[in-house]
Amino acid sequence: MAWIAVAIVGVLAVAAVVAWRFWPTGESDVAVPARVCDNALPGSDVKALLPVKGKPFSQWHTGVFNPDEPYVKKVPGTCKVYGGGQSVTIKHGLYSGSGYTMQDVARDASSSGATQVTLGEAKGFHKGDTTSLFANCSSNESNGKTLVEVDVTYRNTTDQAVIEKMASLAADTLRLEARKLWACEGADALPNGRPQVG
Repeated sequence: MAWIAVAIVGVLAVAAVVAWRFWPTGESDVAVPARVCDNALPGSDVKALLPVKGKPFSQWHTGVFNPDEPYVKKVPGTCKVYGGGQSVTIKHGLYSGSGYTMQDVARDASSSGATQVTLGEAKGFHKGDTTSLFANCSSNESNGKTLVEVDVTYRNTTDQAVIEKMASLAADTLRLEARKLWACEGADALPNGRPQVG
């Protein structure tokens, strides 16, 4: 009889563990849409960074993100997306004149604690909580040397996999804005796909 009681207790313990494992936690899925930031960027890059469950997805943007919208003027933009208690901020803009050059980018990419990021002729780095990517942007609208810059700020990390996801989002943003908004010469030569990290 004792072994039957032990067996029943064992079955109940297993059932309790299974029920606990599959019991709803009360957290809903973070439903990242297919396109984010004024429908300009693929949601898959953002989804790769945000938690799967938690607070619902939300976003806001200022300035310009989608160059295909009819209201677009050539101005920098900032987009912030939220979900699962985390946030990602994406910014793009121009450095005009010689205040910051690709030589400065190379110096900063080689500094202590920085991880280099390369996308064809575009160069950048990850440091702290931000991945930055720069490309030369001479165009009819710019006077002299100009750089287009994209910053993706997420969280302070040295995790290579997380940096690669941030760099991928930066690359998608750089290609879009350099080609379609800022009309940078040579922007069409920026390769598709993920940038090289490290």
